[in-house]
Amino acid sequence: MKNGDVNEFVDGLYYGDERWFRYNGVKYFIQGWVENGQFSLMLDQMEPDPGYIGYAWSQTKPVVQRQEVVDAFLTDKIFDGKTFWEVEQEIEWVDD
Repeated sequence: MKNGDVNEFVDGLYYGDERWFRYNGVKYFIQGWVENGQFSLMLDQMEPDPGYIGYAWSQTKPVVQRQEVVDAFLTDKIFDGKTFWEVEQEIEWVDD
């Protein structure tokens, strides 16, 4: 991961920390939260405008399954048919 530590980036996801990053010319924003005993993690494509309403990726499960939600983000093929771990070295952590 460029401009940051990948372990710190991932650790923050378990707490719902907001993260901005770029991959392959696309700027993303990911955040999580707990509401009514559910943990949600949502990934938005910010630039260029994706032209759709909704999230690029999202998942919600009971808060006790928070790890499963983060693991799904890391292993789902979200980035050009690749997982986060497959493209991690190409991801640039940005401020916003």
